[in-house]
Amino acid sequence: MSGSGIFEVVLLVEDDLGHAHLIKRALKSFAREVRHVVDLQGAAQEIQQQRLDLVVMDLHLPDSSGVADVEHIKARCGDTPLVVLTSSTSLRDAVEAMKSGASDFIVKNFDVDFKEVLGFALSRLYAAQRLMEERLRFKKEMELLRLAIENSHDGLAVANELGDVRYANSSFKEFARRCGKSPGHIVNMFGSAVNRFEDLRRDVQNNLRELPEGASWRTEITFIGDTNSAFDMSLSIVDAPDKNGPEMGRECVVWVRDVSEMKRREVFQREILSTTTHDLKGPLGSISLSSEMLAEMLEKGAMPYEIALRIGSSAQGAIQLIDEFLSARRIQEGTFILKPAVYEAGELIEEVLETSKALSIPKRIEVKQQIEPGCKICVDKMGFARVLGNLVSNAIKFTPRSGSVWVRARMAGEDLQLEVEDSGSGMEASEVQKIFQRFTRLERHGEIAGSGIGLFIVKSIVAAHGGKIEVTSQVDKGTTFRITFPHNPPVDDHGELISLDFA
Repeated sequence: MSGSGIFEVVLLVEDDLGHAHLIKRALKSFAREVRHVVDLQGAAQEIQQQRLDLVVMDLHLPDSSGVADVEHIKARCGDTPLVVLTSSTSLRDAVEAMKSGASDFIVKNFDVDFKEVLGFALSRLYAAQRLMEERLRFKKEMELLRLAIENSHDGLAVANELGDVRYANSSFKEFARRCGKSPGHIVNMFGSAVNRFEDLRRDVQNNLRELPEGASWRTEITFIGDTNSAFDMSLSIVDAPDKNGPEMGRECVVWVRDVSEMKRREVFQREILSTTTHDLKGPLGSISLSSEMLAEMLEKGAMPYEIALRIGSSAQGAIQLIDEFLSARRIQEGTFILKPAVYEAGELIEEVLETSKALSIPKRIEVKQQIEPGCKICVDKMGFARVLGNLVSNAIKFTPRSGSVWVRARMAGEDLQLEVEDSGSGMEASEVQKIFQRFTRLERHGEIAGSGIGLFIVKSIVAAHGGKIEVTSQVDKGTTFRITFPHNPPVDDHGELISLDFA
């Protein structure tokens, strides 16, 4: 459709040239182009040669036998709508024409506002066309959706609040078969082959009845199938919004997925990662230590001395990357246990800064510290080392040669405030908001090695301690990270930090 009308090309079939002139003038308000012929033969040629959006045809033409030819023309038009023109005395013929396939009829009465009558009829016809097209499109989409659901590898079912299954795709039926059960009832599918199956049945039944509108519930379970082979399943229940009123009853979508292969791959990946990182850290540690020993035997400032320092710095950076990946994996698995205790802050900071020398010395960056006497901190020692080590490492990486990095610690009431400041490249305000996201690296720092998860780990550990982290930064002037560690971090009955989230 064009901007000047609701139809692109309209064919007018009218033998009365006077009437044709009036009708064409009216049609031009609703069509980009109006083509005119005077008989059925001309109409047949136009229909064959042109792509038409509408045919408007007089019911009585010189070479027409009247209503009998409507069906013939409509067959040629295909899906193109056909509107017949009739005089006020032949309404019966118009009705018969519509029975033969015409979409509508218009009475040729030029004593009234014919353009308004025509516009009303064409607008109604256009709306009906669009509605039909929308219905066909919807029908096609629903069929595609049905095929996708039916052929999905995931089991999908619709159940009422009692657990009766009203629909189940083939994968869901196969899942029920593997459980040795009928797919007719959700709750009864979980028998003694499932660990604590009575609790599972109760949870499923409760969620089918009481799951809040639009909410979902998910769990993972292990089944012993009909061949005594174990397989892991993910089970989800999603509330289906009540669109038909309470009389139709509550319904939920039940989704099951076999996650056995995914879990096997995860175990394999963990084993590969654990073995590889263990095998890498040994040689890298030896390289780092050997380069330090070599540097001590060489003349400071000489080229061999500088090369030895660079080797040690590269090895130390690789070790840090490995530690970050291992920490991220342990956080994700829930095995990164943090158990805080009270320490002298200065001693912990000194230990971390000692290990960072391999990174700072090659760039001739001075790492300065300003620690208030008597500072105490309640933290997990390894977690604190991860936090400060990452911040100092980043500060060194992003600070130009011969720059400086400051580490400060002071008491803020009973809490400890830790600050790491550098004189590096700094960040835009929009970049500061992104740096704690997983696998986020700033584009203009792309040439500097890094994993993109270090600051995410920092944030996770600080949050687990109940602390907070603030960042201030100016481009080309530097960045300051300020962390507050509370004196009483939230711990459970075992003295371990309650929450460490990888989400």
